[in-house]
Amino acid sequence: MTLTLTRTTAALLAALTMLAAVGGAFAIGGAAAVPDARITVGEVGTSPSDPTVGERTALNVTVSNSGGSDAAANVTEVRVRNADGDVLDSVSGVGALSAGDSLDATLWTAFEEPGERRLTVEAVANQSTSGELVTVSRDTVIEVRPTQVALDLRTRALDPEDLRSDDDGEASAGDLGVGGIQGIFGGGGGLDTGDAGGQGDAPPIADSPVEVTVVNTGTTTADRVSLRAVGTAVGGDGANGSGDGTETVSVGPFVVEDVAPGEERRVIVDLGPLDRRSAVTVTAAFRADTDQRNERGADRTAESTVTYPVREATPTVTDATVREGEDGAVVVDANLGNAGNGELTGAVVSVGDAPGVEPTPAGQEYFVGTLGASDFVGFDLSTAVNASVADEIPIRVTYTERGVRYTETLAVAAPDADDGDGERGGALGRIGVGGVGAAGAAASGLALLGIAGAVGVAVRTGRIGGSTGRRRDGSAP
Repeated sequence: MTLTLTRTTAALLAALTMLAAVGGAFAIGGAAAVPDARITVGEVGTSPSDPTVGERTALNVTVSNSGGSDAAANVTEVRVRNADGDVLDSVSGVGALSAGDSLDATLWTAFEEPGERRLTVEAVANQSTSGELVTVSRDTVIEVRPTQVALDLRTRALDPEDLRSDDDGEASAGDLGVGGIQGIFGGGGGLDTGDAGGQGDAPPIADSPVEVTVVNTGTTTADRVSLRAVGTAVGGDGANGSGDGTETVSVGPFVVEDVAPGEERRVIVDLGPLDRRSAVTVTAAFRADTDQRNERGADRTAESTVTYPVREATPTVTDATVREGEDGAVVVDANLGNAGNGELTGAVVSVGDAPGVEPTPAGQEYFVGTLGASDFVGFDLSTAVNASVADEIPIRVTYTERGVRYTETLAVAAPDADDGDGERGGALGRIGVGGVGAAGAAASGLALLGIAGAVGVAVRTGRIGGSTGRRRDGSAP
């Protein structure tokens, strides 16, 4: 028993002696490996934080000498390597560090492919006590996004009244009625916002304003952004009732500030005086900031089309009755209503051209006047109808909205036989829509206004959706 204990004790003592020797060796080796200057590389920041392919990217590096260091150090070089060990950039002679000090360095690189990229930042320092070089490193992972150059252009037609300030009716470019606007461009004589000359409210700051919103939906900055607007008459414009495709407006280019990814710019482009309804195409020309390195110009484009002015009035004919009048004439007795949200002014109804239909001199035109949203006014029109030829009686409605003269034609079913009481209900259907400009309004609309006293007797006035009882209650408004 004693022998066993003696052998065990001897073995245990031998093991402890070996461990002590090994431990001493580690301690000595560890002490020798600790440098006098304790250099560290902090977190590596990138600018931009989410770089794209081909985008020049800054690596912001902080090198520190621990406060517990026994020596100062001179940082001779800071460099960055890729995953293959290749040096991408370096900076030398960075500066000296006392214990507890730190300094910053910036390295630059770019990435050829998207995805996760691992980089290693190294700092090389010369210790003041021994002159030995100390090299420390830190890995960083950067997510590189693919390059997407995309600009979204949005347009919205406005009324000049939308740009008036709420304060005393004065217009101001710095206090537009539309929030978030960052500037106005162009103009047909309304951009000066000084005193109105004591004649009431100041004029609107734009004749035909279009709100343009430029949105960068890509991953790289759009710079050298410029806007240009070109418009052509839409179908139904012109005195002949059909668009001729001629150019009605061309303004710009106007320079907009650079737009960073995820940002937007909202501006007003004034188309100037317009006397015809026009399809306006707004084009933004720009280039990506990555195009600067290959000397590519501002040849990228984005487009948006808007129709100006906006039509909000909607004329409609309701409660139509076709009956026989004197001398064999046919009388259309109906209501002209406004089913839209805008105001319809200078409205005149007349019998249009159709086979077998010929307006009588006493009832060729009927002046209605102004109709607000949801208003209606009754009218009577007389015409000669050949029942064997005519299937319908066209009702031509001419009106002005926002300074543009429009014409729409609706149809009432023509009587094909007398049902015994001299009346027949008229079925309605829209035939066509047209518009004439201010010049056409001067030629026809003003002359029509002159016949109001001779022709117009208002009947059945009211609101759409209310009573439609037929009554005559006074002169035309």
